[in-house]
Amino acid sequence: MVSSPIFGGNEFFRQMLGDLLRMMPGAGSGVPWHFSYQLAGDIAASSGPDPNPDPMERIGFEQLSHIAELHVNEITGMPPTPSGESLRLVPTSRGEWARRTLDTWRPVLDRLAAAAQPEDAGLGGLSGLDLDSLGGAGGEGGSGEGEGEEGTGGEEAAMMALIGQWASAMFPMLTAIQVGSVAGHLAERALGPYEVPLAPVAGNELLVVSANVRRIAEDWSLPPDDVRLWVAIHEIAYHSVLSRPAVAARLAALVVEHAERVRPDPTAMQELLADADPNDPTALARIFGDPAAFAGAAEAAGPELGRVRAELDALTAAMAGYVEHVTAVAAGRVIGGAVPILEAMRRRRVGRGEGEKVAEHLFGLSLDQPQIDRGERFVTGVLERSGDVELARMWSDAEFFATPAEIDAPGLWLARINLPKDEPAG
Repeated sequence: MVSSPIFGGNEFFRQMLGDLLRMMPGAGSGVPWHFSYQLAGDIAASSGPDPNPDPMERIGFEQLSHIAELHVNEITGMPPTPSGESLRLVPTSRGEWARRTLDTWRPVLDRLAAAAQPEDAGLGGLSGLDLDSLGGAGGEGGSGEGEGEEGTGGEEAAMMALIGQWASAMFPMLTAIQVGSVAGHLAERALGPYEVPLAPVAGNELLVVSANVRRIAEDWSLPPDDVRLWVAIHEIAYHSVLSRPAVAARLAALVVEHAERVRPDPTAMQELLADADPNDPTALARIFGDPAAFAGAAEAAGPELGRVRAELDALTAAMAGYVEHVTAVAAGRVIGGAVPILEAMRRRRVGRGEGEKVAEHLFGLSLDQPQIDRGERFVTGVLERSGDVELARMWSDAEFFATPAEIDAPGLWLARINLPKDEPAG
């Protein structure tokens, strides 16, 4: 409860929040993305040495890119990019990967932030709020001597209102903190650009974190070049799917719609603040520094949220299942004994890091192993009934995307996409 002891007392806390509100940028100033870039780079570099890749690694990845692209193109029947331009993997540091990943995400992030912005965010929402008279002792709205429980209740209600306004005004900064934290923590484990498949990379360079790729090879005693080739196949396969205009547009639209239907929950934020240790001056800093702190501080807005999440799950499961299929087939061709690598990557996904988990809350994406297993079962079901050609049709047009029901019943999907154009689906 907000009425619990707060360092400096309620009056000091009220004044501090009022001062912070006055410092907030006005409505319409947008999310301070530059803070996201700085935070992402700092977090990525804080987990240990982050050297630039060796030039020989660059040459090796570029050569492997060509091999991987040939096999992915043959299996999928799709060019690596809509323009047909060849791809190349470029090894980089964790910090640079985090910053470039934010570049890739920005078109979706800008739409997401606008969709999720509370209506009263910023100082524009404070026009009816008198910051100087809210509930503090000694103020006109305070609990003067003899007011009793009614006065105390009024002070607490005023404090709750102030914290709610503060949470709304802080929304742009909190968004920047969350996004920067996600990118920075992802960089600690990321192999390639599609650790979180939110948007296609612009251009033909796919960044890979060479130090993290080496760590996988060392931890599992695998040949480094085999792991590099697996990463090249996997990331090029993901790019081949996600760079299809219909896929990228549908994914972005669902992520934005998810943001529109989930709102910051002032009560949850108030509880986070109220639970801060009054004797610990760094309590607020720790709350804001925790990438998961505000991930659950949201409330569902409307019954349509379940539908949006189901559609997001269906699309991401289909993408993941298809990419795993393409990767397994291509790796089986070019890597002798690819099974140990496939198992190592599966174990890696089971032990997901904080970045992946927070991304689920932030973007509405499910990235865990059960989700990938669901997609792989769909792909297997389609292949058993048809073949690769039919499967690849799924990415050619939005009308061929599998629905939530079809992901669990691939026969239904095949029946629908093969209906004559003038025959209704029923």
